[in-house]
Amino acid sequence: MIDGIAPTLRDIDYLAPTAPYPAIPSGLTVHQDSIYRYSIPTDEQPVLLIEDYISDHNGNYINPGYYQLALSDDREFLYLIESKNLIAIIPVFKIAENKTELNKLYKSNKEPTRKEKKQLKKEKKQAKIQEIINRKYAQTGATLPQKYIHMEATIEYIQEGGYYLIMYEKGYIRAWGAIKR
Repeated sequence: MIDGIAPTLRDIDYLAPTAPYPAIPSGLTVHQDSIYRYSIPTDEQPVLLIEDYISDHNGNYINPGYYQLALSDDREFLYLIESKNLIAIIPVFKIAENKTELNKLYKSNKEPTRKEKKQLKKEKKQAKIQEIINRKYAQTGATLPQKYIHMEATIEYIQEGGYYLIMYEKGYIRAWGAIKR
C-alpha cells in the first residue's frame, strides 16, 4: 500500500465455477446428439461400406466410407450414421421378418406338442445354467460376453431405376430402402 490506498485487485469470483475437465466438453448433453434424438437402441448396428460418392440433384453428397446402418423403432426408416452423427434418413419400402423367430417371441396359448415340450424342458435347463453363470459374473464384477447376432448391410446401384438399393439385416429382421440418384 502506498499512502493508505489499496491497489485494485481482480476478484476471480466473476468467473463461473468450472471443473478442470468438464463432463460434457462439447456443451451438448447426451440426448441432444442426433443418434439419441432418432432413438437408435444400441451402438451394435451393421456396418455399410459406401465405395463411391452418392449425390442428389441439390448438390448434396455422401462421402465414401464406413457407416452404421440402423432401423428406426417404428421400422419406417433406415438411419445412415457416421461417428454417431446422422448423415441420412432413408425410407424403408419393404420389411421382412422370419416367422419362426416371431413365433418364438409371441408364443400362442395352444397346447404344446411332445417335441415342443422337450424343447421347453431343454430351454428351462439352459436358463438355470445361464442364471448361475450370471450370478458368478456378478460376483466377480466381470461383464457378460455378448450373444452373437447376425448383422449385414449392403448397397448396390440399380441401373434400370437409377437408385441405390440398401439392404439391412439384423437378427430376424430384414429391411430394404432406396436412395434415388
